Amino acid sequence: HDSTLHIHTSETREEVVNCHEEKGMYPIEYLDSIGYFTDRTVCAHCGWVTKKEMGILANHSAKCVHCPTSNQKLACGGTMSYPAMREAGADVRLGTDGAASNNSLDLRKEAKAASMIQRHDHWDATILDPKEAWMLATKGSKDWVSWDLSDIRMRPIGKDGRRLLANLLYSDAKCMDVFVGGRSIRRNGVTLTLDEGEIAKQLEDSAVEYYRDI
Repeated sequence: HDSTLHIHTSETREEVVNCHEEKGMYPIEYLDSIGYFTDRTVCAHCGWVTKKEMGILANHSAKCVHCPTSNQKLACGGTMSYPAMREAGADVRLGTDGAASNNSLDLRKEAKAASMIQRHDHWDATILDPKEAWMLATKGSKDWVSWDLSDIRMRPIGKDGRRLLANLLYSDAKCMDVFVGGRSIRRNGVTLTLDEGEIAKQLEDSAVEYYRDI
């Protein structure tokens, strides 16, 4: 019972319809019926869930991971309703899904995407303000990142620096330092743990090889 259980669920309408036709229940209901949920269960997407299912997730303190960029890129037709999840008391986090369905593993960009799509979907420009969006992106994390606050994209900073977080979320800035698990993997804008030039070359070579056979 100490293991973390990770599953991608209720991502598409087809998945939900097929589950209901086969099991007579929606995906979250079915998973609940087999005792899948604990407070260490991580559910990616949850884009097509009923209010009853939201309640199930909340009752088990399962982690519900909103992946807005991937959902849009794959044309899933819907994304998680953050206001409804929040009202149900569900524990919502942010995720990128995977590189193949996102093209990025940048949680800052994901926080921006989440804020914008939730506002768009619910016709409410106050949903997921920068502070709340940032909280969803970093909740539970012990890693550390710094950005260049002198970056022109961080201007204007506003009175008492009150626009700094909004600027970072919506405009970006150069990433300077990254520590993961206490280990420095980027310092002063330079990645320390891999050769970016060599990786870029390998990617280009792989692409050439892939398209040669198509």
